[in-house]
Amino acid sequence: MKLALKDFQEDAVEQLIKKLNPAKREVAEGGDQQAVILAAPTGSGKTVITAALIEEILTGSDRFDAEPDAVFLWLSDQPVLNEQSKKRIASASTKLGNSDLVIVDADFDRETFTGGKLYFINTQKLGKDKLLTSGRSDKRTYTIWDTITNTAKTKGDRFYLIIDEAHRGTKVSRNDETNRLTVMQKFVKGSDGEIPPIDLILGVSATPQRFQQLVDAQANRTPRRCEVNPLDVRASGLLKDRIMVFYPNDDFPTDWTMLKAAVQQWRVMCEEWRTYTQAHSLSSVLPALIIQVEDGSSEGLSKTDLDKVIATVEEETGPLHPGEIAHCFEHDAPITAHGVLIPKMDPSRIQEETGIRFVLFKMALTTGWDCPRAEVMMSFRRAQDDTLIAQLIGRMVRTPLARRIEGSESLNSVSLYLPHYDKEGLTRVVNHLKQGDPMELPPTDVEDGAKLVTFKRDKDMDEAFEALTDLPCYRVERVRKVSNTRRLMRLSRLLTTMHQVDMSAWDGAKKLVIDTLNSEIERLKQDDAGFDAKLKASGEITLNAVAVEQGTWKEIHGQTITVPLDDKNIEDLFNRAGQRLGEGLHLDFWQTHYDADVADDMPSRSRLTLFLVLQDEKAWKTLEKACGDRIHALLKANKAGIKKLTTAEQGEYNKVQEVAKDPEALAFLPPTEIMLAVDRNDPAYRAYAHHLYIDATGHFVAPLNSWEHAVVQAEVARGDVIGWLRNIERKPWALALPYDLGGEVRPMYPDFLFVRREGGGLVVDILEPHSPALADSYAKAKGLAQFAAKHAMQFGRIALIRLDGNEIKRLDLAEPDNRAKVLAVGSNAGLALVFGVVNT
Repeated sequence: MKLALKDFQEDAVEQLIKKLNPAKREVAEGGDQQAVILAAPTGSGKTVITAALIEEILTGSDRFDAEPDAVFLWLSDQPVLNEQSKKRIASASTKLGNSDLVIVDADFDRETFTGGKLYFINTQKLGKDKLLTSGRSDKRTYTIWDTITNTAKTKGDRFYLIIDEAHRGTKVSRNDETNRLTVMQKFVKGSDGEIPPIDLILGVSATPQRFQQLVDAQANRTPRRCEVNPLDVRASGLLKDRIMVFYPNDDFPTDWTMLKAAVQQWRVMCEEWRTYTQAHSLSSVLPALIIQVEDGSSEGLSKTDLDKVIATVEEETGPLHPGEIAHCFEHDAPITAHGVLIPKMDPSRIQEETGIRFVLFKMALTTGWDCPRAEVMMSFRRAQDDTLIAQLIGRMVRTPLARRIEGSESLNSVSLYLPHYDKEGLTRVVNHLKQGDPMELPPTDVEDGAKLVTFKRDKDMDEAFEALTDLPCYRVERVRKVSNTRRLMRLSRLLTTMHQVDMSAWDGAKKLVIDTLNSEIERLKQDDAGFDAKLKASGEITLNAVAVEQGTWKEIHGQTITVPLDDKNIEDLFNRAGQRLGEGLHLDFWQTHYDADVADDMPSRSRLTLFLVLQDEKAWKTLEKACGDRIHALLKANKAGIKKLTTAEQGEYNKVQEVAKDPEALAFLPPTEIMLAVDRNDPAYRAYAHHLYIDATGHFVAPLNSWEHAVVQAEVARGDVIGWLRNIERKPWALALPYDLGGEVRPMYPDFLFVRREGGGLVVDILEPHSPALADSYAKAKGLAQFAAKHAMQFGRIALIRLDGNEIKRLDLAEPDNRAKVLAVGSNAGLALVFGVVNT
């Protein structure tokens, strides 16, 4: 694939392969129809997941034998969905080029589909009166039903029917059951005189229940199901973290005031994206403002005053230029409002037509619309449309760069303005968004936009931020692990081609891998008397079944693979070795041995040698250790150079460490801003001085509890404190560390980081006001002690704190004796005893 899959997407492909293997065996042995369902929420990249699956089927892997002649038929219910899917796959896949992606048009006429290709067709072309299904004639040799039937017969379990958005068109009414079949049902159930039931089906949908019921009834068995967790999608950064909702209040008393505010917010987003993309040398992100107006009547296109809409927009932007605004009304011609010509635009084109900055629509942006650059939406519709609002927002929460923007909370948010929603209507929308619906979007954080305050870095605290940057922290969330070989090559590419920090890293890493493999080959030749014989075999070889999953060696004992040694199979084995190593390293290995192979008239020797050495567990572990050691050496040698990079660039190095098989400490990267909800009418929210992030008044505002407040007051009163940071739980940037509770590893977020002067320099303290009332209090304390055992030298104090009346009691885990006492406790009572002993 041209793009790196997210962890949950990799897991989905792995699940699908595991479900497909037994399904294919069943079909190949003449069994019943088999169906596999990919159930994934909106925004999860279902098309990308499916494209990666198709690539693996065509090219093969450790877990799937290559099927280069497999045929894929992609069925959807609208032409626009086919076009969108084709574009996405073409942009993501390295295996499937434009010539391999075929839209089946009315003039398509073939006996069978061609192997190695993906065909797209939609149900609207398959009615009885359509050209594709009409009988044979001078102009047509085969109907589409002939093509499908013939392909199903000749390909068997290598013919894959992919039903896109499989929740559509599958409801079986009583009349449908007795009198007719929908087109989709013809594929699943078969249709006399047209096509048989297709044996192998992949349903791809956010809500596949109807499809599953249909297959259950046909095959009398439950389809194999692969589910993507909506929370994993959120954690991946594919969806924005927050929806900011604005509704009528004293600041926004009318809909026109709110439209003006929406345009102002759009301008802010334009500037923030411009600053970010220029700073990181990225392609421009051009935000769009989506304006939903009321339906029309006999008096006009919309009950909303379109002239006033345009006039209000132009008050903020100046005159709109041609091509900056479009409409998606049912009216197919251009319209004019306030003297501005507004052309018609198909919703599916909004994302790619980046010159369009403003879009007017009514109800038509739910199908075929996918617009991550739509950052702001204003709706003139009434409160009864809350379900529709949620569906529309579900199409807007995709992130423009398909990743979370590090350090900028505003660029990870989408703004929604609802001037005609009362509190009851607004509550319905908010609940709808927070609870989530796979048809629309996973559960999402929703905030009252009027209460959100952005706290920026205090410009006088640069020295303190320098002390914080690069402190050790951990990411405890579930992350798909990667082999050290792949991690090393990823790190080396960052250091060389991406950031020019160490121009020798890439070549050095490749040489290390190839030299290590060569050494292991020599060892195998000495240790295994049969190794050379395998290389010279002309018939077949028998191998143990081996896979490397998430960088971990897995040998399936008792299972063997017998492979005939012809040129094609050796090439397949060589490519499989390439997938295990990654980064095209198999080609580098082959090139270093090419001359010797030619001289000895054994052109395939090095290819088979590479596969065989990677079948040896000791060789793999030796390679992994060598690559792991080089990773640590490169990070240490280039620490100063990496620290000079932007926060986004430094984050790429953290990702290399996040995916390590064994947890590795990452570099803490303070964000450029923090966005928090602040209720200034609530006395629990107090303003604090000396925080590293401040609002326009120079303060940080937060509802700290009595313990937290007392600790901050006491620390700020010290003469050596420079500044402090509220380490906000579960923020993507927050400093986290692992702790174990009943065998489950969870993240802990210490409350405060304080920066102070000590011995002519700056040190950072971790302070954790620690309540004894929580069931996991002692487990968190032990986790902090374990963290201190590894990293105490990089901090000042690492203190657990309790408030006893007005007395602040501290347990500094940077001290070995205190740490040993805490590590020995097994209950909250034991922890309380340690506090009592140390503080007497």
